[in-house]
Amino acid sequence: DALKKSDYVEIRFDFFFCLCNCQIASNLQNAHVINSAAAMVLYLKFAEKPASLQAGTYVISPSYSVQKIVSHLETGKTDLYNITILPGRTISEIKSDLKKYGYSADEIDVALNAKYDSPLLADKPADASLEGYIYPETFEMSASGDLKGLFSRSFDALYTKLQKDGMIDKFKAHNLNIHQALTLASIIQKEASDPSDQPQIAQVFYTRLNGGMKLESDVTFHYAAKKLGVPARVDLQSPYNTRLVAGLPPTPISNMNYSALEAVANPAPGDYVYFIAGDNGKIYYAHTLDEHQQNIKNHCQKLCGNAS
Repeated sequence: DALKKSDYVEIRFDFFFCLCNCQIASNLQNAHVINSAAAMVLYLKFAEKPASLQAGTYVISPSYSVQKIVSHLETGKTDLYNITILPGRTISEIKSDLKKYGYSADEIDVALNAKYDSPLLADKPADASLEGYIYPETFEMSASGDLKGLFSRSFDALYTKLQKDGMIDKFKAHNLNIHQALTLASIIQKEASDPSDQPQIAQVFYTRLNGGMKLESDVTFHYAAKKLGVPARVDLQSPYNTRLVAGLPPTPISNMNYSALEAVANPAPGDYVYFIAGDNGKIYYAHTLDEHQQNIKNHCQKLCGNAS
């Protein structure tokens, strides 16, 4: 099974040429994988069977014994570990997640700012970040792999799935390109992570968009506030605040589960215009503002009171 990199305080350790045992032991000590290079050299010297350390790329934990480290370095293989990208995460949150896997801020920034040649990104504005594009999935990584490769695989995995399922044509039927579909899906994801709720929420948003109404999604001004580093307010001036600005925000506000994209492609039937998430976690829908206000009164005293 692949290692879970987050479970280790490890290094990615490369032998691109033959090193003597003293050099290898010294490098391991400098990387805080072993406490004593001298002890490892003595172990190698007096071991019953001479060790043959092989070139390779390894993930090594400080919890390993010297015997286990030596045995590991004799394999000459490339270690694998898992990186999980979670749904509903912003770029800022994904950066924090990746740091926990052992990547530096510089490594992450290089990957996020790199140029990618993926059809998934064809509709993305040139000045837009990768917000919303890094597909939530568990990726098997080699110890020599980099984040740019992971992101490329993420883009390819999502685009291939969208193509296979005919989703791109379904987006077009709703007058959305991929970038716009990801944007709407991200709002749906943040409004409701339960896949069973997402198609009806998509219906509400389409009804509002097609009727010339603002989306009025609170999750968008909360995103805008975090982006600006200010308190969240309903009247926050930002192109992301759909309480004030008509249409979709400029970019997605997070990544999303595939179910949110399916909801964008296949919204539920209906003509609801409003919805709220009640204090009990249930979604309540309404056709009129009066019905909506009654739902707030009956079901959303706590959550709706924190909307601004």
